[in-house]
Amino acid sequence: MKTLHWTTALMLLLVVPAGFVMTWTYGPSFKDASVLEVHLLASKFHHTLGFLILFAALAWVVRGRLRPRPPFDPAVTAWQRVLARLVHGALALLLILIPWSGWTALSALADSPAFGPTHIWFFGTDRLLPRIWTPLPFNDPSGYRRFGGIHVWLLWAGLGVVLLHVASALWHHFIRHDGVLRRMWPLAEGPPQR
Repeated sequence: MKTLHWTTALMLLLVVPAGFVMTWTYGPSFKDASVLEVHLLASKFHHTLGFLILFAALAWVVRGRLRPRPPFDPAVTAWQRVLARLVHGALALLLILIPWSGWTALSALADSPAFGPTHIWFFGTDRLLPRIWTPLPFNDPSGYRRFGGIHVWLLWAGLGVVLLHVASALWHHFIRHDGVLRRMWPLAEGPPQR
């Protein structure tokens, strides 16, 4: 689980900047072949990492259902336990919904003569993974615009939850000195306590 945790954290650090590069280069990619190359590379990277994050989150949820989590430290108060469960639940939900909304946005964007084909990249292969929504014209309010907006909104919500998660880990490490963060480091001994 520690490997899954830190691999997902690394993917999150990479997927967001790739998404911004993908967005910023979209319009200019129609005018400049070198920008198009950057755009396609960022798109392939962003889509692939998004799918991997989705699969990692689903594995995390399944693992949580099949195997009980380590017990809380007895010093952790009831409200801290509730908050920890809420933050972890929100993280799992957002790590599923953010990639899902991006996949749905791409699926809902129909190919067009003006904008070309819609790509759904996975490890450099287009449409290895299927569309999961009916393709609609770009300006259809119930298609790409809706799900793209949801994707961005969920991204900002996810950033807030991740910051709360990181702040909690730092609080455990620097204020409580309870070893939670040390036990979560890769190669640390023993299971992480919560």
